[in-house]
Amino acid sequence: MKKIIIYLFGFLLLAQANALACNFKIANFGSPKENIKLDKNLPEPLLMPDRFGGENLVIPLEQICKSNNKLYGTQLIYLYIENKLSRIQLYRPIMPDRNLMDFAMEKYGSFNLPKGLPKKKWRGNHVWDLNLELVEYIVTDIHDGHVEIIDIVNKLYLPTIENYNEKVGEWLDSGQ
Repeated sequence: MKKIIIYLFGFLLLAQANALACNFKIANFGSPKENIKLDKNLPEPLLMPDRFGGENLVIPLEQICKSNNKLYGTQLIYLYIENKLSRIQLYRPIMPDRNLMDFAMEKYGSFNLPKGLPKKKWRGNHVWDLNLELVEYIVTDIHDGHVEIIDIVNKLYLPTIENYNEKVGEWLDSGQ
């Protein structure tokens, strides 16, 4: 009986270590984009300014989490507002799996899905309210399939993000 408990404990420990093996937070909230230091042998990340006062720094996650090939195809997007890191997103479009969901559940805690509904057919969101951060997992339909997103906001920057999202919403509502 002791061996079974030890094996179970070891398995859980390994599963947790695997989820934590991908440390995509390479910058602190509030820090400027100039603080990002990546391997000089890799392509430069893409910096995309937008009309709402933000700049999105896009990095393929495989450049950060080289050992976790289950997350290949995921984009790491750092949103800078007034040159301060305000939001982190993991964005995984049109993949035939739920690897980002599995990663989120391992890292932040599992949540229940509707009984009888296959994981690949589920659409919705789940929010983890952590000490200083709000973490939201989202899976939704897009034009050519679906997208999985993990959205992380430090609570200190929540008013900044709400203001930014309001500008985006007004633009979307205007139909421009």
